[in-house]
Amino acid sequence: MQGADLHRPEAQHRSSVSEWCDAEVLRKLRRRSLAALRAEVEPVDGSAYGRFLPAWQHVRTPGGGRGQPALRGLDGIVTAIDQLSGVPVPASAWEPLVLASRVSNYQPAMLDELMAAGEVLWSGAGALPGNDGWISLHLADSAELTLNPAIDYEPGDAQLRLLEYLRNNGGGYFFRQLTDVAGGMDSVLTDQEVVTALWDLAWAGRITGDTFAPVRALIAGGHTAHRQVARAPRARAPRLSRLGRSHGTGLMGSAGLGSGRYGTSSAAVATPPMAAGRWSALPEPELDPTIHARATAELLLDRYGVVTRGSVMAEQILGGFGLMYKVLARLEEAGRCRRGYFIEHLGAAQFAVPATVDRLRSYSEDNQLAKPEPVALALAATDPANPYGAALPWPALHDEAGTGHRPGRKAGALVVLVDGALVLYVERGGKTLLAFSDDTSVLAAAGSALVGVVTRGAVDKLIMEKVNGHGILDTPVAAALSAAGAYSTPKGLRVRA
Repeated sequence: MQGADLHRPEAQHRSSVSEWCDAEVLRKLRRRSLAALRAEVEPVDGSAYGRFLPAWQHVRTPGGGRGQPALRGLDGIVTAIDQLSGVPVPASAWEPLVLASRVSNYQPAMLDELMAAGEVLWSGAGALPGNDGWISLHLADSAELTLNPAIDYEPGDAQLRLLEYLRNNGGGYFFRQLTDVAGGMDSVLTDQEVVTALWDLAWAGRITGDTFAPVRALIAGGHTAHRQVARAPRARAPRLSRLGRSHGTGLMGSAGLGSGRYGTSSAAVATPPMAAGRWSALPEPELDPTIHARATAELLLDRYGVVTRGSVMAEQILGGFGLMYKVLARLEEAGRCRRGYFIEHLGAAQFAVPATVDRLRSYSEDNQLAKPEPVALALAATDPANPYGAALPWPALHDEAGTGHRPGRKAGALVVLVDGALVLYVERGGKTLLAFSDDTSVLAAAGSALVGVVTRGAVDKLIMEKVNGHGILDTPVAAALSAAGAYSTPKGLRVRA
């Protein structure tokens, strides 16, 4: 045995006798064992995965889903963000369409509380046309593994001064503490110029705020990907000092001192809503590629249940599926996951935790049982709980569809799934719809779910004029939407919050 490549395997039973095995024989046994495990799994169809994924991500469905745990309160928000850490979603979709669909009693103040406590961070991932942009949420204790700042960002003079100040001094700073920093020694910038510089850094993933209020103020300006319900701006009454006079005025109502410690120039000026709270530099992302890649692979397993080529490509991960495949294969060898053919037509390069596979198979329909009432679910097209355009391909339209529109995971778009199958795709604003079914009962469920997005205030309004390239009036889709509460106009259908 001298010079042989021997390995001492972990014995499955307690024994005082040492057992040795040739390393190549052990690798062959392991490969055959994994192959046998893969063969035991019967793949499910795409619709089964379409039912599984929203429930896996705690999205609330009519009837409560198949034993899915209901998320509530601060712990529920942390659970949801943990699963979605680092995913860019339009700012206008995060609260009304993503978090509110997962946490039953969600309130904006809850997210602010977690951010003020230092448990949750937000980062920008690029601006969108209008008053919107891509935002990611992160758990503070693992943010280094999920942050993805823009690589090719080149800050301007004001942005560079702000960034260096925040990084070198640490902590968080209010807007008025940063206005002089942004201008430097030679110039004085207006409030709007400083706000623009702060948001330029935020969209590049360099800085963040300790509250989500600036993001809400941004999207309240209108022209967002998902139309927001109009809310009255917060009124600010004049602030009085302990002597009963307005800040910055003298005892007799005069202008008071002009500058210095008791001056008026900045103390009496309100902070712009888009710069509210304290601003600070985001932590640097993890630089070790091995640690980062493994953390990303484990996060994908937790987020999607089953990791496929499409789900990796949809997240635009550096290194693509080739890198993730190598990492996931190593996790399989370590017994952390399993590779197999779990979902039909997606190839054998799929990875999942064994317990997840058992839960996925429970979402397969039994044709011998009575078919239950269809369950519809409306999601933002960019929501990670939407499998279409990522793990699953977009279904084909009927031949008679006369439209050049194609579905995509676009900001502002909505999808409606019925029993896991894509039934409606709604372009930004709702003007154009794509229908993938003509079954009246399925369309009725889809229409009710789509109208419900507006009536519960997640979207301000939908103005629908075309479906599959044709006028929407006098179509089965129009009948389903009208029955759900939409009303007719000369050009089509409309729903308002």
